[in-house]
Amino acid sequence: MKVRLNKTAWRAAGGILASFVLVVSFQNCGKAGFDAELDSTLDSGMSDAALAAKYGESTAAKVQAIPFAFESTIDTITYNSCADTSLRNNTAFSSLKVGAFTSGGIKIKDEFFNYADQNFKPVYPEPTLTENQYKEYLADSPANNGAVANMAIRVKNSLTDVYTATNNVVLWTDIVPLVGNLTDSLVMDAYGTKGVTANYFPFSPEARVMEAALNFNTSEELAEEYRNIFMSSGVLALTYMADNAEIYKVRAATDAYPVKSAYGKGYSLAFVPGSSAAGVHSGNPNRVLASVLETDLSGSGVGAKNWNCNRAYRVVRKEDRATYCPEHTFAELANNATILKELAVMRRHLRADQWDVNVSYRCVVPKGATSCYKEENMAAKGFAEVEYDTTKECFRTNGTYSGAIPSSKCMHYVTVCTRD
Repeated sequence: MKVRLNKTAWRAAGGILASFVLVVSFQNCGKAGFDAELDSTLDSGMSDAALAAKYGESTAAKVQAIPFAFESTIDTITYNSCADTSLRNNTAFSSLKVGAFTSGGIKIKDEFFNYADQNFKPVYPEPTLTENQYKEYLADSPANNGAVANMAIRVKNSLTDVYTATNNVVLWTDIVPLVGNLTDSLVMDAYGTKGVTANYFPFSPEARVMEAALNFNTSEELAEEYRNIFMSSGVLALTYMADNAEIYKVRAATDAYPVKSAYGKGYSLAFVPGSSAAGVHSGNPNRVLASVLETDLSGSGVGAKNWNCNRAYRVVRKEDRATYCPEHTFAELANNATILKELAVMRRHLRADQWDVNVSYRCVVPKGATSCYKEENMAAKGFAEVEYDTTKECFRTNGTYSGAIPSSKCMHYVTVCTRD
């Protein structure tokens, strides 16, 4: 499928190592790698003439005026700092995973139902508008038809600019849908009633759960660049696709470039070297997601919301698990409600067939043959493979050190943040 490029911009995000040439670009571009099934859901709705033919001039004008009606919220963000070329296509090691499991989900704003009640009439013999009428009006309105909630890393002050490690912005790689077409009647079955928020869509022809994963884990240098982007010009953005021609676009009150506000939410991420409670050497890399600040991208005045990021779990090699991350015993899991509750949160994005998790030790161990650490047999040289003591300085490529060059590699973390 043809790729249409409208604007292309390149930015360097500070901290690029002198011996490593790395360009992280953001682009304002058309469809690339587009999925044909999703393609058909992103049209711009009925034309003015079609609306008039269906509803009549007066009612059609009211349908045309329906404002954007969806509100989407995620409640879990998981960051995995593991990065190596061997991990790029491994779903267990996605850099960022987001999802809605408890309080998060998708709803239709009360304002839409109030607007519909005031402007449209029920069909006799019904005394009030039916759920099917609400769905039909919403799906026919140009502002809402074919809306698809998605996650991407965007430029804070220019939301149609998307960060990508390649020359093209690609659907399902740089822009990842959370559910699918929100005006599909089968999807709306889950939240078509006023006041209902849904994060499970049993009849959806696409995704039934509200989740998305982003990957920038092909190298530690690239992962570090993205962390720098998040702490400067970038934002993790939950927005809505606008049409079937330009996937980078966002639905907003205005499309004047640069687009500084849009319907949706932004998540500002900050990173630190490790858990502050453990004491961390200041020279070690910022691999722990320390805070998430959620804001409304529309600039509507909705207050910012903080998240809880106190779950920073060390990634331990399988060879080191006996000392640093033993498996939970049956007795621990059977008799401790606190452990089970914490484990349930960690399991939202760390599947049991991919990860072992020890809540008491605050650690995880990947299953299978793939490792978070590039094995170099440091033990044969008399050194530890990984530095698990966070107070000590660890080795990083082309790093600048306060003393002698350390031999053990820096530890990786999986951080899980939840919405308060």
